Amino acid sequence: MNKNKRMTNGIIGGLGIVAGVGMATAAYAMFREPLDVALERRTIRIPHAQGKLPQHGLRILHLSDTHFQGLEWRERAKINQIRKMAASLEYDLLIHTGDFWHNEQGYENTIALINMLPAPRLGAYGVLGNHDYVCYSHGDVLTRNWDRYQKRQNQNGQSEESQAVNGTHQSGSGQGGTISSAQSISQSGSPVDEISDRYVRKNSQTVTGFAQEAVQFMRYIMNVPFELEHECYNSIERLTAGLEQCNMQVLTNRAIHLCDHPDHPDGVDIYLAGIDDVFEGKPDVRGTLAEIPADATKILLSHNPDILDDPTSRAFDLILSGHTHGGQIVLPWFGAAHTQSFHLDRHEAAGYLKRDDTQVYISRGVGEGIPLRFGAKPQITLLTVKAE
Repeated sequence: MNKNKRMTNGIIGGLGIVAGVGMATAAYAMFREPLDVALERRTIRIPHAQGKLPQHGLRILHLSDTHFQGLEWRERAKINQIRKMAASLEYDLLIHTGDFWHNEQGYENTIALINMLPAPRLGAYGVLGNHDYVCYSHGDVLTRNWDRYQKRQNQNGQSEESQAVNGTHQSGSGQGGTISSAQSISQSGSPVDEISDRYVRKNSQTVTGFAQEAVQFMRYIMNVPFELEHECYNSIERLTAGLEQCNMQVLTNRAIHLCDHPDHPDGVDIYLAGIDDVFEGKPDVRGTLAEIPADATKILLSHNPDILDDPTSRAFDLILSGHTHGGQIVLPWFGAAHTQSFHLDRHEAAGYLKRDDTQVYISRGVGEGIPLRFGAKPQITLLTVKAE
């Protein structure tokens, strides 16, 4: 009796520890990490850019995915952190790669953040993200993406479930080796035993089929961007007008020539381009590239790194992006739980990567639509771009 009681108490204690660790992890992911904005620094070297970049480097303060939505205490905490980190920084360009707001309730904090940053030497520029256009509903995310998954499976042939059912039917028809061996066993038993054996076997295979289908579906939604319902549309005109009042230009399928004392050692002679959002906008990489001389040093701003699927984007020397939030939930050995990208591998959800000769930097961003982060701290980045 005492032994059983000790075992019961041990089990209850163990469950309590697990529950406590789970609650502590959830609290950290909701209230600690999302508010811990990091300042990261990185140097990127561009080949064949001698005489086009300052000899000490072009300094870019890169922000992305602020996702402001009027959640005052969370957003003001982040704004204050960024203000303190940026106060002593000197930089040439202020860049924001989209998703300024999550919805229009975030307008005031969006403008407040841009206004309180030190003025850049050469200007401030941004591009629009999908959330700048649209406010989404997450209420039917599973059912909506289950329907999309089923359509995809139907297009690609039989789903895992139908294959499992076909396997069951083949066994039941007596054509497979499994059923013949079962019949030989059941011949020595009663008809009731034979019926029971078939029932258990058929249902276990059906359960296995459903389990396989569920696993396949989870793999699918973890590796493709979510399809979400459009709940409302945000006013792009209001956002861009407000940003222009803060001296930030929004570049939508256009390029500008940044030319400042080009013959001076610290001069600049590059092209900066911005592309419309891949999901909600009308990106035109080819048309934007046509505005730029072929031998120019070229930097592209694109909210979504899936612009890399367009081979024309590889003509740029450097692409700055956001959108992924670094995966938002990043697990040891596994990587990002979800990248919201068709193009990126699970371990490429943030940071530096290369595609052919094009260098890419993806920010984890400042904010998030769903207020959770684990292993993917919010960030701002001071990039120093030098000639190689």
